[in-house]
Amino acid sequence: MKIRTLFRPLPQLRNLSLALLLGLWTTSPILSAATPKDLDGDGTPNLTDTDVDNDGLPNDADPNIDGGYCRTGPKAGTYVGDRLPNSSRSENDMDDDGLKDNALTEEDIDADGLDDDDPTEDDTDADGLDDDSVFEDDMDGDSADDDSSSEKDIDGDSLPDAAPEEEDIDGDNIDDDASGEDDIDGDSLDDNDDAEDDIDGDGLKDNATKETDIDGDGLDDDDASETDIDGDDIDDDDATEDDIDGDGIDDSDSREKDIDGDGLDDNSSKEDDIDGDGLDDDNDDDCDGDGEDNSTDNDDDGDDSDDEDDQDSDGDGHDDDTDDDDF
Repeated sequence: MKIRTLFRPLPQLRNLSLALLLGLWTTSPILSAATPKDLDGDGTPNLTDTDVDNDGLPNDADPNIDGGYCRTGPKAGTYVGDRLPNSSRSENDMDDDGLKDNALTEEDIDADGLDDDDPTEDDTDADGLDDDSVFEDDMDGDSADDDSSSEKDIDGDSLPDAAPEEEDIDGDNIDDDASGEDDIDGDSLDDNDDAEDDIDGDGLKDNATKETDIDGDGLDDDDASETDIDGDDIDDDDATEDDIDGDGIDDSDSREKDIDGDGLDDNSSKEDDIDGDGLDDDNDDDCDGDGEDNSTDNDDDGDDSDDEDDQDSDGDGHDDDTDDDDF
């Protein structure tokens, strides 16, 4: 019995061990709740604070939401936050709520109380430029230009531009495939403008071989169910659709060498679907997608050359006199 008592911890050591144990327990990062960020110390978390830095400017009118001199509150008279304007390339969390501006869970980038996909939200990043302004090249203020290949969510609504459920890439409250939507990526260039070479603003030219979804609707251009490649609300095989890939050049224009904008010349031997409707030209009654059946069409391949004078009437890269499937 006496031997066992020699190894019994002293009361002080027991208390110290308990204190250490409790200390480790209470400071465990697993169990401690994260304290909401409150830049101005007014007791209202930045996440819901309409004036994050308490400088007297509401977030939606503040060129630097998370930086300024506090006018009221416990930090009155002192400068809090950063000195990066909302439009700065280095500003990646303009409302200092702990959510990156390009985070999928960030639904109100400028903390103005309007969700980024709200119909009345016309300046998503609070940089003073309307989202549809010709000078607005970074709509959601995430430091990635809207037409950059690295910009995957132009309007910052947490839906990737290429997602099938993303129906309004530029967040202007007009569906991308609506007849009234003539600027899908919101870059102030009409989709049918000669200068518009990237309709969905994904950084890939519309006629690039890697561009497989010109209008960014989630359907590949050569998908059988893709009936409107350029997203202008006119079916590709509609008689009134005269610019299938929306590159500003009429399909019947002699300058149009790639009707469906897939990066393959219409007369290339590799091009087997000139109008990009998902049907091989050999099995397509309307090869160039002009709405007229090949049997009555005088220009089957849409190269602006009459079939009688065209040495390659089906546009497959083989002369008719040696071609066994020239329609």
